[in-house]
Amino acid sequence: MPISKRRKAPAYRKQKQRQKYIRKPYATAINPNISNTVVMPTIELAQTQTQINFTCNNKQQFRFVLITVMIMTAVIVWLMQNSVIAYYQQTYHKNNDLTKLENMPFWQKGSWLGTRLNDDISYLNDKIEQFNQNIIRDYNEKYAFTVDYLTQKKQREAAEEKKRKQAIEKASKENKIKSDFTLSNDDEVFFAGDSMMQGIAPHVQRWLSEKQGIKTINLSKQSTGLTYTRFFDWEQTISETLNNNNKIKILVVFLGPNDPWDMPNPKGGRFIPFKSPEWDSVYRSRIKNIIDNARGHHVTVLWLTPPNMRRDKLNEQMVYLRELMNDEVSKNHGYVIDTRNILGNNESEFQDIMMDSNGQKIKTRSADGIHFSLLGQKIIAKTIYERFNFATQTNTDGDTDEH
Repeated sequence: MPISKRRKAPAYRKQKQRQKYIRKPYATAINPNISNTVVMPTIELAQTQTQINFTCNNKQQFRFVLITVMIMTAVIVWLMQNSVIAYYQQTYHKNNDLTKLENMPFWQKGSWLGTRLNDDISYLNDKIEQFNQNIIRDYNEKYAFTVDYLTQKKQREAAEEKKRKQAIEKASKENKIKSDFTLSNDDEVFFAGDSMMQGIAPHVQRWLSEKQGIKTINLSKQSTGLTYTRFFDWEQTISETLNNNNKIKILVVFLGPNDPWDMPNPKGGRFIPFKSPEWDSVYRSRIKNIIDNARGHHVTVLWLTPPNMRRDKLNEQMVYLRELMNDEVSKNHGYVIDTRNILGNNESEFQDIMMDSNGQKIKTRSADGIHFSLLGQKIIAKTIYERFNFATQTNTDGDTDEH
């Protein structure tokens, strides 16, 4: 029979209902007969919560790192903007967007700070490097190096210092030579010499006039020298010319082939024998007087020494005169050109043939074995011309390469 709703349920039904709604415990008993441990539901919930918290922390840390990196990148670009812009321009050959910010005060401040920071870092690195080198040097000199090593080190330093001074002296000398032979349109060149100069000077004069617009004076005269002053006195002639013309900047002298003879004594009496000490002294004094007079007028002296001669006796006399001239001119701050070197022979033997740059033979001396051929004259004239410095240096190759 159906049971009425108001009727009390039997006891066994109530017991079943109570058992149905009783909450099961989270922790179950462990059967000692079972070897495997049962996972607790409470532990699973704790692990899940921990994983959620860990994921949230990772996201926060990632955002923090990302924002930090972006800020640092912006600051670095702000400070290193000059390097960034220069690299972009040199790589892609155009401006980037950063150049549009150059007029902004805040952007300019970054450029100034970046430059200042870079300078300070460079200065600090230099100081650190210097400090380290000082420590190494002091330690080596006081503790590590032996006496022999220090002696050799000082010798090397002395040799390096000598080499450095020689380089400085060479550079200074080259600059002085360049200055001494620099010509402007207002300057003039003075040629003095014998018949050897009569063949050379006209070529140089023509090039100076046509190519540079520079005026010249040519007083060269055949059969003249420094020994027979009664016939022609070069000391007096040069002195008067320099006194009357303050535009002369360079004096070119070619004397000697007419001088290897006994000389009239300036004090009277017998002639002075050639190569004697007295002859040497008088001849040197006349060279010195010419150079001193020129230097007193701020004129540079370029002295050409005679070449080798065909006749043996005359050639020996030229060897003596070359050595004397070279010594005396150099000692008094003049400049020497050895005509033997120009003609491809720096020995004491006569040669009238030289090879040009194309391997062809060129006859440089005349039939008398003394004077120069036309090509020989032009070769020496070109050497003289190339000693001069102009605002625009010109080339004379086309004129001197004629055969």
